[in-house]
Amino acid sequence: MGDHLRYAFDRLMAKGAWALLAWHLSITLVTILVVSLIGVALGVVPLDEQGERLGFGALLWTTLMHAIDPGTITGNDGSAGWRALMMMATMLGILLVGSLVAILVASVAHRFDKLRQGHSRVLEQDHTLVVGWSSQIFTIIKELVRANESRSGGCVVIYADHDKVWMEDELRVKVPKLGRTRVVVRAGDPTDPASLDVVATARARAIVVLAPEHARDDTAVVRALLAVGRTHPERGRIQHVVTEIRDPHNVAVARLTGDRRTEVLEIGELIAKIAVQTCLQAGLSVVYEELLSFNGNEIYFIDAAPVLGLCFGGALHQFENCVLIGLRDAEGRVVLSPAMDRVIAAGEALVLIAADDDQIHVTNELWEGAATTVDAAEATTVRSSAAPTRTLILGWSTRVPSIVAGINAYAAPGSELLVVSTNPDAETVLATLAPSLNQVTLTHRSDNMSDRRVIDDLDPRTWKHVMVLPDDRIEQATEADAKVLVALLHLRDVAEGLTRPFSVVSEMRDVRSRALAEVARADDFIVSDHFIGLLLTQIAENADLAAVFAELFDPSGAQIYLRPATDYVVAGHELDVHTLVEIGQRRGEVVIGVRLAGHAKNEHQNFGVVINPRKSTRLRLSQADRVIVLAA
Repeated sequence: MGDHLRYAFDRLMAKGAWALLAWHLSITLVTILVVSLIGVALGVVPLDEQGERLGFGALLWTTLMHAIDPGTITGNDGSAGWRALMMMATMLGILLVGSLVAILVASVAHRFDKLRQGHSRVLEQDHTLVVGWSSQIFTIIKELVRANESRSGGCVVIYADHDKVWMEDELRVKVPKLGRTRVVVRAGDPTDPASLDVVATARARAIVVLAPEHARDDTAVVRALLAVGRTHPERGRIQHVVTEIRDPHNVAVARLTGDRRTEVLEIGELIAKIAVQTCLQAGLSVVYEELLSFNGNEIYFIDAAPVLGLCFGGALHQFENCVLIGLRDAEGRVVLSPAMDRVIAAGEALVLIAADDDQIHVTNELWEGAATTVDAAEATTVRSSAAPTRTLILGWSTRVPSIVAGINAYAAPGSELLVVSTNPDAETVLATLAPSLNQVTLTHRSDNMSDRRVIDDLDPRTWKHVMVLPDDRIEQATEADAKVLVALLHLRDVAEGLTRPFSVVSEMRDVRSRALAEVARADDFIVSDHFIGLLLTQIAENADLAAVFAELFDPSGAQIYLRPATDYVVAGHELDVHTLVEIGQRRGEVVIGVRLAGHAKNEHQNFGVVINPRKSTRLRLSQADRVIVLAA
């Protein structure tokens, strides 16, 4: 019997707060009824003011008042039996009221616990939804906060399979300043369509799907994309979805899960391209970071109507505070650095670099710089052809094959490339790759890149470019970066005192490692997760930018170059930016800025990189400075 009662009680408890309240109300009513009946049976019911015994209804009310208010008993004037009966009602009432309070407290605590778990429904609209959790999320939130500064505010909803309180604590520590941006965190399975429904996917303006931190494949991303598609069958209500894929073989599959609104970034190839370009041109990552970040200059689209009928080269001088870098035709195709004589037609849009969209103004006046002024400033030396180079790669990641192929595409015939790593698969992978290389001679050495004896034996002084990579077999980003930092310190020591030191470029996985790497005075840094976070945010905010970045990182498309200033101007000659732009135009290139060697190591001066200088700004460039151009 006892077991049956306990089992029945357990079932009642499992039904929740409302069932407990109903049970409590029933017990209370039964208690009042029983006490009242006992009073009638014993004949102890007191008289009313008219000298008659209380009616049964009045008796029930009196008993209820004694049960819920212990102070009522002090006013009893009846017999001893009546007072004893009401004392019993009061004692039972104390137990019942206490249990009622306990039920209410437990119910409220349960509700708070549910809120802390992050399972409640989100009622936001026009928000940015981030599905998944990785180290990139902090970059994404910071960039969205900056993007929302020019708006009345915005909302970011994060949905990931982690503890809600833990996620909120992480965000509070790493992104302490949110400005006008509201961040809503919910916990659940991103691959479950039923769970995803709580974060209002159908009302989101953009959705960013992140890969799990240590995932070795793209299974979780593909499943999350399928879940997102399942939660909003009317995809026209969603502006677009952007995601990252590690394995290039899965790009097509990821695109099949959505439609043309799904932008897929092949992050392995993308970081490899950035690494190659940065290795060959120190300072390039600073340029990319400014263009990809909402802090500084950004890329915008405007209607081409103000410069309709002008050739592209002539339109370069029409903007004092921004740089025209390309066109988007009526079919949506983006062309960066098109032919200078291309006429801007109706239906096209201009692609510009500007500090903000309110800084874009057309002068409507043709620049009429004197040809003699341009001729006097322009360098007469012929740009030398590329010479064979020696490149040293320290470390190994899954991107090394793509990096090797990229270096081969840019290198002059007769170049050398040495990869030093302890990865057991490196020898086999590189041996398979070697026959396809026609510009570089590839060799491999199995050694520890952070061992000073190994570095001395390699003699970095004989190499022109050195790239240091973190080992992606190490799950902890800080541990992988620590080995890179050790190698950088050894390389800095070797480079001390050299008149023509080799360039050193390193990849980092944790953005916090960059500050430490600056102590080692590397020429450039690539924080891979940080760059991917910037790209995802830019495309989430403006889907049209996907075509611009695809063109920018395509080896066959227009690319950014940091070229010696003396390839363009006479060293020490004073000129304005208009003149520099005209000299670049004569070469079929778009000048987007300069890099001043005197500030190359100064973080507060953006490492010497000046993007989008005012056209009226006067410059005096030295032999060590660089002109930043966009050229096909």
